[in-house]
Amino acid sequence: MSGNRQEKAQLFGNPITHPLNVILIINCLVYILQNFADQQLVFRFGLIPDFVLHGAFWQVVTYGFLHSTAYPIPVHLMFNMYGFYMLGTYLIPILGKQKFVLLYALSQLGGGLLVVFSALLNSILGGNIILLDHSNIPTIGASGAVFGLLAVFGELFPQSELLLIVFRIKAKNAIWVSLAIGYAFTILGDSGISNTCHLGGALVGLVFYRMLKDRLPKNQFSYMAGMDWEEEEGPKKSERKPEPNLADLFMDQKKANESLLSKLAHMPDNSIQIKYLQDYQVADANICPPSTYNPEDPICLRCEWLPNCALRRAKG
Repeated sequence: MSGNRQEKAQLFGNPITHPLNVILIINCLVYILQNFADQQLVFRFGLIPDFVLHGAFWQVVTYGFLHSTAYPIPVHLMFNMYGFYMLGTYLIPILGKQKFVLLYALSQLGGGLLVVFSALLNSILGGNIILLDHSNIPTIGASGAVFGLLAVFGELFPQSELLLIVFRIKAKNAIWVSLAIGYAFTILGDSGISNTCHLGGALVGLVFYRMLKDRLPKNQFSYMAGMDWEEEEGPKKSERKPEPNLADLFMDQKKANESLLSKLAHMPDNSIQIKYLQDYQVADANICPPSTYNPEDPICLRCEWLPNCALRRAKG
């Protein structure tokens, strides 16, 4: 009974304990607290370079869980969490949960450390350089961590397209165009954007990817529309080998699932089905909500996680 309740405790199709939901919930809860003690939280946990240099070292991490409460609706929080959840949905199947959380944390830390270094450099140079940070101005928000995710996403899915404000852009260019726009806004006026934090997070993301890329075989990556694995300087289109039909790539999985479903059809007793399906479970499968499971659907038939969905259906 308790197992069924745990399976039903989901958010956006993922278990409540999934890293995407845990980080999302923490940021939302902190935002709620800010509405009651905004300045106290920013003063103690926002990133203020002067405070960090005098011992408040935790601020280089905690700043990423705070967001602006200046508007009636949580615009700052919504933008950051939307980008975080969208990017994380594609990155976790490739990196795994632990490496994804490590990437998020290191990007947040990298953004914070670069802000402190930038403010220190600005103080040394007189404190009036507009593109550098100031030692007494707080930085808050998860965008440093999100830029780290965006950098890795751009490396993994370089030819996919993202919607940036009102125009589409290749993922491989997204961080650089975003940084350029941010710095342009800063030069034109007081934008309130922490470009240094974004840059720090992006640089950490790029280093993180470079260290891991040899351990990430391309044939295990999730497919995404617009994705192109060919090198930009590769052979001309006419010289390339024809690409395989995606439907054929999953034919073996389809046959295996059809065989499994055929055997289940001859097991009217649910307890027998449950026992039989235990050997076919995929670990850490990010299965769809129960209502979407349809063993006659072509997509379900080609999914390696169908046995997990079948087991959940058998348990009722």
